[in-house]
Amino acid sequence: MNAILYAALCLIWGSTWVAIKIGLDGVPPFLGAGLRFLLSTAIVGMVVAARATPLRLTRDDRICVLSAGLLLFWLDYAAVYWAEQRIASGLTAVLFSTMPLITALLSAYWTRTEQLQPRKLTGIVVGVAGTVLLFWRPDHVGLDAIAGMGAALLGAACAAINLVTVKKHGQHTNVWLLNFLGMAIGTVCLIATSAVMESRSTVTWTRSNVLALVYLAVVGSVVAFSAYYYLVKQMEATALSLTTLIIPIVALAFGRAFLHETVTGTAILAVAVILAGVALAITPAGIFSRRRRVTPPSAVLRADGRGPC
Repeated sequence: MNAILYAALCLIWGSTWVAIKIGLDGVPPFLGAGLRFLLSTAIVGMVVAARATPLRLTRDDRICVLSAGLLLFWLDYAAVYWAEQRIASGLTAVLFSTMPLITALLSAYWTRTEQLQPRKLTGIVVGVAGTVLLFWRPDHVGLDAIAGMGAALLGAACAAINLVTVKKHGQHTNVWLLNFLGMAIGTVCLIATSAVMESRSTVTWTRSNVLALVYLAVVGSVVAFSAYYYLVKQMEATALSLTTLIIPIVALAFGRAFLHETVTGTAILAVAVILAGVALAITPAGIFSRRRRVTPPSAVLRADGRGPC
């Protein structure tokens, strides 16, 4: 079951980069993302109501909801949508593939659930080298493209922080409630950002961008994030973030097939270097198996008479 959901995530989120690009044709980025999650929130809300899910939240639930709403559904998607107006969808996906590196660092030095071994450090250096290669162009790179690249990396960082946070606090959080409240917060923030920074006079609705919006809301959000947060409870954070190793390949293929985006030899080499580095850094054994139960640091501290950390 985990392997099927994992593969489905890679395919869905690999395709959403192209769908975002199509959906942004005639629609400003923050408004496009806000409308996507407005529709998703309505759908998930009906599921929550049908399941009669109680709206009681524990402290850990509130942490997860705020993390998902602010870091993932707002800042991450605002950055990604904004980036896709300035760089190719495949390049955005490739830059986002640095998320596992960030997740590995956070897991090692923040939550301390994983060790950053020399093999991981080597992989990180290789991955950074690939990113530098991807940034490098023999001709002049405009400030607009550089800003887009930076936004994509910012989105990856926000997504990684949210993943580690939900992994730490969300073992007992209801997946549907987390998605509903998180998407609702993200929707309000995105639409508010759009109201402040974007003009409605430039909005043009077409059959293509409407279909892209519906696909992103239903498949790319409701289906994908339900599977994603289910897998958060089943797998280690860095193992789950490995989806971003495959997503750039899918995204580049979709971008080439549907948007006729150019894939240069240098880009292919850079992708290979990035993916090799990330794989070297964090590929675990038994990626689709449940995480083994490890005695938390807090349990050790209690033996000394201290409270949980």
